[in-house]
Amino acid sequence: MLNIKKLNSFFSTQKNYILYIFIFFIICAAYLGLPKILNFSEESIKINLKSNNNININNISKINYKIFPTPRLKILNSDFVIGEGEVEINDSELEIILNISQILNFKEINYKELLIKNGSSKINLDNINQLLINSNKNKKKLTLKKHDLIFYRKKNIFFEIKDALINASKSENFSFFKINGNFLGNKVILKLDNKLKNKNNLVLKVPGLDISTNVFFEKNNSGIVNGIFNLEIFDNFLKFNFIKDENIKLTNSFIRSKLINSSLKGTVAFNPNFFLKLDFDISNINAEKLFVFMKKIYFSDNINNLSLVKKLNGIFNFKSKFEGTIINENGKIFLKDFKVGKNKSLFFNAKIIEFGKKGKIQFNLIKTGKNKRDLKKRIEIIGFLIPTSSKIVFDKFLINGTKLSTEKTKEYENDFKETIIQNSLTNIFNENKINKYFKNLF
Repeated sequence: MLNIKKLNSFFSTQKNYILYIFIFFIICAAYLGLPKILNFSEESIKINLKSNNNININNISKINYKIFPTPRLKILNSDFVIGEGEVEINDSELEIILNISQILNFKEINYKELLIKNGSSKINLDNINQLLINSNKNKKKLTLKKHDLIFYRKKNIFFEIKDALINASKSENFSFFKINGNFLGNKVILKLDNKLKNKNNLVLKVPGLDISTNVFFEKNNSGIVNGIFNLEIFDNFLKFNFIKDENIKLTNSFIRSKLINSSLKGTVAFNPNFFLKLDFDISNINAEKLFVFMKKIYFSDNINNLSLVKKLNGIFNFKSKFEGTIINENGKIFLKDFKVGKNKSLFFNAKIIEFGKKGKIQFNLIKTGKNKRDLKKRIEIIGFLIPTSSKIVFDKFLINGTKLSTEKTKEYENDFKETIIQNSLTNIFNENKINKYFKNLF
C-alpha cells in the first residue's frame, strides 16, 4: 500500500531543497548586485593601478559596476600612461576584474586582472627596453583587446599594429609581453621576454610576408644597447651584431640565401626618419632568380608589399661582383653608377618609374670597347623595361654620341629581343648573350 506519511515527507524535503536553493541564489544575487549602489573609491583605484600595474591615471569621469561575465569595474574613455610615459594610452575602456571575495570592499579596491579594450597606445622606440622593466612591475595580469599600437620616435611614426590582442604578465623568474595584431594587412606576432639572464629576447613574425625575426639584446650602464639580430625573409637569412646609441651600427654581418651571399656593414638611423645605409661585399649572386624575386616585390598587385617597400628609405652600396648604388627615397627607387661584366665595361643607371603589374623601369645603358681597328667605341641605349610582360623598348640608340634614326633604333631593338630577351627578361643577366650582342655591334 502507498505510504501517505512517507510521500508527504518526500515532498516536504523537496520543498526544503528548493527553498534552500532559492535562498542561496537570493544571497548570491544580493552579494553580487550590492556593489551597484556603492561608491567605489577613485583614490583607491588610482593607488592600486599604480601599485599593481605601474599605471598613472589622472582623471576618472565615471565608474560603472558590471556583474557579467564576472564582477568588474568599467571606466570609459580613459586616457592614462604606463610607467613614466613610455606608453601613452588614449580613448580606451578600462575594465578592472575584481576579486569576487572582496567586491564589497569599495574603499580598498582589490583586483586580479586588468582588461583594456579599444583605443590606441603610443610607444616610444627609444624606451622599448622599458617595456620589460614595466612588465617586471606588473603584479597583476594585463590584457589589451582590439587595440592599436603606434610605434614612434621623436614624433615620427615608425609603424603601426592594428586591432591587437596584447598580454603582459610576470612569473617568478621572468616577464613576458606578447602582441597578436595586423600589420599592413598581414597578421603579426610579437613576443618580448627576459628568460635569459641579463638578456632580452624579441621575436617578430609576419607569416603573410614570410618574415621571422629573433633579436637578443641587453643595455649596459651607459645606456648603450648591443645584441644579435637574426632575420629570415623569403628564404633569405640575415644575421648581424649591433650596437645602438643614437643610431644602430651593424658589424660582423652577413646574408645567406639561394639568391645572394654577401657580407655587409652599415648604420640604421631613426632621426629625423628611418634610414638605412648598408655596404654589401658580394661573394655570390644569382641575378636571374633575384630578378624574379624583385618582380614579386615591385611589380605585382600585392599592395601590402609595395606599402612596406615605399617606407624603406636608404642607400645600398655594392662592390666585388659588380659595383653600384641603389637608392630608396620616399617611394622612389634609383639604380646609380652600376658597372658589370668583364672588366666592368658595361655601365647602367635605372629608375623604377611605375610599380605594380604595369610597372616600368627606365634605363640608360652604356657599353665601351674597341673595334677591329682598335678604335674606341661607345654605345649608349636609352629605353625602358616592362618586367611583367618581358618587354623592352629602345627610345634612343647612340654610337659615339650620334643618335641613330628611329628605323635603325628599332632594328637594334628587335635584334636585342631575338639575341638576348627571347621571351624572358632574366636573359639580360646572361653575360654570354650580352657579350655576343655587343660583339656584333663592335
